[in-house]
Amino acid sequence: MKTLIAKGKTVSDDASKVCVLFDPKDGRVVHVHGVTILNSGNGIGATEMEARARKHAERFGKSTAGLRALHVPITAIRGHGAFRVNERGDGLVPVPRRPRRMPAG
Repeated sequence: MKTLIAKGKTVSDDASKVCVLFDPKDGRVVHVHGVTILNSGNGIGATEMEARARKHAERFGKSTAGLRALHVPITAIRGHGAFRVNERGDGLVPVPRRPRRMPAG
């Protein structure tokens, strides 16, 4: 994810919240939901973030039964193509990219 810009100014990372829904058995990330609040009015708490993440995941056809939620700063997902949740369930680990297979020819 790139740095957010609004009205020509960089948006502070503190304005964004991210909730990661994952399978606690293997750390597989099922859904990531983020919210950025530009005006310092009403923020949303962790419970609301998780509820929104589950609702959106289900809309995409994902089952959320048995999934756990991990709340991370936006910087934790910025720059990573793919990641999983670590064994303790309290942080993210980048997943190494597989080398591309060259077509036979």
